Amino acid sequence: MKLSIIDQIFLLSTFLSATASPTTTSHVSISVNPKTQFQEIDGFGASQAFQRAEDIFGKYGLPKVNQTLVLNLLYDEDAGAGFTILRNGIGSSNTSTSNLMNSIEPTDPGSPSAKPDYVWDGYNSGQFPLAQQAYSRGLQTLYANAWSAPGYMKTNDDENNGGYLCGVTNEHCSTGNWMQAYANYLVQYVRFYKESGVDVTHLGFLNEPQFAATYAGMLSNGTQAADFIRILAKTIKASKLDVEITCCDGIGWDDQEAMMAGLEAGPDPAINYLDIVTGHGYDSAPTYALSTKKKTWLTEWADLTGDYTPYTFYENGGPGEGMTWANHIQVALRDAGTSAFLYWIGAENSTTNSALINLIDTEVIPSKRFWAFAQFSKFVRPGSRRIQATSSSANVTVSSFENKSGKIATQLLNQLDIEVDVSVQISGVKAGVTVTPYITNNDHDLKALTHIKAGNGGLFKTQIPAKSMVTFVTA
Repeated sequence: MKLSIIDQIFLLSTFLSATASPTTTSHVSISVNPKTQFQEIDGFGASQAFQRAEDIFGKYGLPKVNQTLVLNLLYDEDAGAGFTILRNGIGSSNTSTSNLMNSIEPTDPGSPSAKPDYVWDGYNSGQFPLAQQAYSRGLQTLYANAWSAPGYMKTNDDENNGGYLCGVTNEHCSTGNWMQAYANYLVQYVRFYKESGVDVTHLGFLNEPQFAATYAGMLSNGTQAADFIRILAKTIKASKLDVEITCCDGIGWDDQEAMMAGLEAGPDPAINYLDIVTGHGYDSAPTYALSTKKKTWLTEWADLTGDYTPYTFYENGGPGEGMTWANHIQVALRDAGTSAFLYWIGAENSTTNSALINLIDTEVIPSKRFWAFAQFSKFVRPGSRRIQATSSSANVTVSSFENKSGKIATQLLNQLDIEVDVSVQISGVKAGVTVTPYITNNDHDLKALTHIKAGNGGLFKTQIPAKSMVTFVTA
């Protein structure tokens, strides 16, 4: 029998309807096992370097009430995201004009062995009072990181445009070897903070050493970084200051991996003096574990190119969207085993995506990126451990963490266009225990949903809306 065109179209439409995705997927099973534990979590945060701290304190007219709002959003565990890490920029400029960060030794002493003329203004481009305010709200880690040594310590006699630290392997200067002077400089920065009542807990001396930026920066390979680490470690020990050493903030995860061989080499491996290995996500994302037994931190990453998208959790998978960053964080913690994740800037007066919170003159606009961070930082506290978590669907991804308090926070990211039914079983959770879901999507910002009671074996069932992130927190 020959079918008419109309009959053929009808049969085709019937077939497509029968094979199309339903309004919900088939059942997705999530299994969480707290007995299998992985890396310790140190926290989440951002930087306010290059005078961005002053944006918070009203440089562009932000009123006092909104200054407090921003500080609470960033650092208060109850009122905001509860960030516990702040990354300071150690300045290398002899001026604080524009966005430059002033040096504590702005004047060239003339030689590496000459007495330095250190200067402390108690302000540090707004970063010192910011650190005070952050600590008062629960900050636990202050990471001071130099983008460059002062220009007179470098092969190009300039804090900008790359150049190497005088004295590292294969890099010599007519003025001599400045490695010890640079170590003294960094330790003095920590001492100034300590004497003023604020503890610097971690100290770094490089930022993106593969990139000769037009702004402050300094080039280095792994071997050259190792040369300096050995000297810095001895200098810190002699100072009796309690501060941990980080290295090397590679511009991408692959770039940091390429430095590991140099840090591990030699009869006196520099890795032995390091506490944290640090890298960025720009050139390559943190999708695998670095070749080290040390803790690793993702210390900078941002959308520097995308359109202004503060209100979008998901539209088309753009680089500034909240879901994009929820996925970045989850992958870094789960697949790369990082112990910390930091965005570039926490808050700034800008209509770009380079900050988590946009400050536009007097206005405060937390982005969906910020709320994606808060889904982790608010419930995954320092000292928690990542625990085993699996999903039966590759499109509904999961991560889970057990806090020192015993509370378990489990993040589900539904990357599908449809709502999904899920069952979550958390081994060891007793029947009757309250589980609170918190959702972030295009419609909600970390909104608490109706409590769920766990059943036998820690099992509960619920739904996750399309393109949403839900964190389940046990009581």
